[in-house]
Amino acid sequence: MNRLSTLSVGVALGATLALMSMLCALAFALWPDATLDFFGAFTHGLDLGAVKSTAPMSAGRSLYGVVGLGIVGLVAGVVYASIYNVVATGSR
Repeated sequence: MNRLSTLSVGVALGATLALMSMLCALAFALWPDATLDFFGAFTHGLDLGAVKSTAPMSAGRSLYGVVGLGIVGLVAGVVYASIYNVVATGSR
């Protein structure tokens, strides 16, 4: 089996999650109720309207979420690739 580049996987996952976060923020800015309904379907009909914030969206808060999720993705990708490499090769 081929070894994965831990940094490449981390960057790819971090960038993917940051992009998904940006698209989610855009969808929520344009269609807040429809976006909550869509994500409620992911949770098998849970009503997310009860947790909807009344505070207006700000660019700073959205950027904070995008960067934060990108960092979480980077770390998760590095951990994933590291574990994959150990399991695939049977050694450290």
